[in-house]
Amino acid sequence: MKRLSKSLFLFFALLVLTMIPAQSTMAASARPGNVSKLTAKAASDTSVKLTWSKASKATGYRVYVVDTATNKLKKVATTTKNTCEIKKIKIDQTYVFQVYAYRKSGSKTYLSAKGSPMATVRTKLSTPGKPSKFRFICSGNNSVFLAWNEAKNADKYIIYQYDETTGEYNPVLTTSETSCQIKKLVAGQKYYFKIQSYHALQGKEAYGAISDKISATPKTVNVSAIHGRYWNATVKKNVSVKTSTGSTLTLKKGTSIIATKNSTSTLTAKLKNGTTFTIKGSNLKYGNLYVTKSYYSKDQKEAFVNGRGYSSPTGYLVWINQYTCNTSIFKGSKGAWKLVRSMPCVIGAYGRSTQGVLKLCKRTSAHNKPKIYYTWNKKKQYGNSFHCRIDKNTRAAVSGGCIRLGDSDLYYLANHCPLGTTVVSY
Repeated sequence: MKRLSKSLFLFFALLVLTMIPAQSTMAASARPGNVSKLTAKAASDTSVKLTWSKASKATGYRVYVVDTATNKLKKVATTTKNTCEIKKIKIDQTYVFQVYAYRKSGSKTYLSAKGSPMATVRTKLSTPGKPSKFRFICSGNNSVFLAWNEAKNADKYIIYQYDETTGEYNPVLTTSETSCQIKKLVAGQKYYFKIQSYHALQGKEAYGAISDKISATPKTVNVSAIHGRYWNATVKKNVSVKTSTGSTLTLKKGTSIIATKNSTSTLTAKLKNGTTFTIKGSNLKYGNLYVTKSYYSKDQKEAFVNGRGYSSPTGYLVWINQYTCNTSIFKGSKGAWKLVRSMPCVIGAYGRSTQGVLKLCKRTSAHNKPKIYYTWNKKKQYGNSFHCRIDKNTRAAVSGGCIRLGDSDLYYLANHCPLGTTVVSY
């Protein structure tokens, strides 16, 4: 009996020993191949792009950061591709990566026998580029508008102005835009400027190369004289008002005045002789718009749209001035608009042309010529548009709300200003 028990023990022991290599072989065959190559390079200041060779039988890959002091692995990504980007990492720090392939089989996951070769990369803060085409755009009222092209990796731009007393360039303005206005200058005096890009992240800073100098000579440009539509009005009853000089003025019923807005609240108005005063709008009966035959100058127009900070996604900007009955087209970008066409126009009677910052939104035709809408009501299938003149009026407030242009001006607008172009109706 003892001999039988001993024989059975030996039999089962031999059976177990013969099964172990088979199980080990099975586990090994279930593993995916090893990743043989791994590269890492900085994709940005705070991200790294990893690329590796594909492993045989791999379902996916696990990406690890290696702590070289302890050789511990920290998983940072899982992917089915052979590339990935690791984001939100620290600047000026060395990272070591390793990739393992894995294979899923049923409910089990098998890792590759070993990880990929390690790849090392060090992150650093990018140095911003030097702004190109630093240039003078136009004058404001004792100020200048400057513009430049965007520099790579730049967060902000520092403008330096030359100081004749010290012989040095001192910072006078910092902006994240690609244009600026330098104020409080003396008209007729030449000034010199330079620009430098700046980049900061995670408490670290980097500066680009300083540009060459440019010069700019400001003019006296009366931008404050520009305004929107004015109204013809008459006084409903005898009323006393305060003039801009502080004196009292009695206006008789029926007196014709020019009101700066159509409102029942207190507003500024003036007589035809130029006397300015304040009056309650409720004392007025409003008529049609008051328009002028005068034009604003090119300097005034450019200073106005640049100073207001208007932008447009198309490289063109359209400005309707309902006081001068003039439509202007500018080319450029925010803070760097240059006037390219000035067009007399007919505007809406009694303020029917919509005011505000709008856009070209729909194209059709009328009278065999382009018709381009800058407002559109889908429900009513109606809006204000630019179209051709249909009578002899060239500058007047007589339309139902549309802006009427001469043929050559209308075709210029149609051929140069795409849909989406900003339209400022003022």
